[in-house]
Amino acid sequence: MRFQYVAYNLKQGVIKGQIDARAPGEAQAQLRSQGLKPLKLKELPRQDFRARIFPSFFRVKTGEIIHFCRNTATMLTTGGNLVRVLEMFQRETRSPMMRRTLEDIRHTLDDGGSFSEALATHPTVFGPLFISVVEVGEHTGRLGPALEEMADILHKEDEAKQKAIRTLMYPVAIIGLAVLVLVILMLFALPPMLKVFERMGDKLPLVTRVTIAFFNQVREHFVIIAISLVVLIVFLALIRRIPRVRFAMDHFQAKVPIVGSLIVAKEMSRFSRTLAMLLDSSVPLASALQLSLSGCHNLPLRTAFEQAEEHLLSGRPLAESLREHPIIPSLFVEMVAIGEESNSLPRTMKDAASAYQNQLDQRLSGILGMLEPLSTIFVGGIVALIAFSMFLPIYASLNSFG
Repeated sequence: MRFQYVAYNLKQGVIKGQIDARAPGEAQAQLRSQGLKPLKLKELPRQDFRARIFPSFFRVKTGEIIHFCRNTATMLTTGGNLVRVLEMFQRETRSPMMRRTLEDIRHTLDDGGSFSEALATHPTVFGPLFISVVEVGEHTGRLGPALEEMADILHKEDEAKQKAIRTLMYPVAIIGLAVLVLVILMLFALPPMLKVFERMGDKLPLVTRVTIAFFNQVREHFVIIAISLVVLIVFLALIRRIPRVRFAMDHFQAKVPIVGSLIVAKEMSRFSRTLAMLLDSSVPLASALQLSLSGCHNLPLRTAFEQAEEHLLSGRPLAESLREHPIIPSLFVEMVAIGEESNSLPRTMKDAASAYQNQLDQRLSGILGMLEPLSTIFVGGIVALIAFSMFLPIYASLNSFG
């Protein structure tokens, strides 16, 4: 079992965390052995084994969370009670996972816990940034506006994600169709023709011999090729967990033409938007930087911001620290400098978020404009090559009879 605890010691003060134990008494004994005095202990709900095996089918959709944020913010702003709001959404939601989550949050509130503590017990539903924003909203008395701003962030991120999916849908469909055509040709159309062509031997044109050799190799070693691809994918996924390897891979991705600019624009847009929201909520810059990093997935960018945060705590301006990292776009650095000089960093971060989101949208549209004709030409070229290599010896044989 897993327990959430609140404990205390003289050096660190009040500490919150989670611990694994077979019973509450064992959990308390573990905390005491670590020099901590347990103040509060609560068993976390066990995740359904089906949700662990098939997380995509049991996760809460982003749209559900956005709907929850917006309506909760509206009702809290008009003076509604948080527990009653949770009860209402628990009755209305169609998602079993969301219903169980809201029920557990309501029980935590009934036991005297805070809203942010209740959310923290469901990390698969509410991320670290979401919990931090709610905690800030609780402390500043702006929980409603904080939830509304969080809904805006989630909506913009989901919108960008859906747009990227729509952008890639056509090229992926075209390439998938090409693969299907090749499989049909290899399994049904080409084998009878290949037997005839093999009897002709050296009389075949070079392009036909190359095509036959390629198809024969693929058919004979199909299982080995498939296993090799799976092993390669698993290998890349495993070595990516090594920090140095992931850093190098992320740095390479950020420098790749076209794709790299999309990655950087996406990361900078999300980071700027989150930082602006936290600064508007009166969160100190150092703390806001740390919280904003939870949404930064590119390791070189994350490292650059972490080092800038350390320099900021030592008294250096943020823009000056960011200039030392070439991976940070110069536009962003200049906007940070302007914001620091004019004491309007929240506004400049909002402008930066809008600028990078527009840049991302424009480049996605440009890539879509290139991918559609390129994918069509690619598929047409493959089919034309196969047809040419197959019909060329047939045409030559017909000419010989003439």
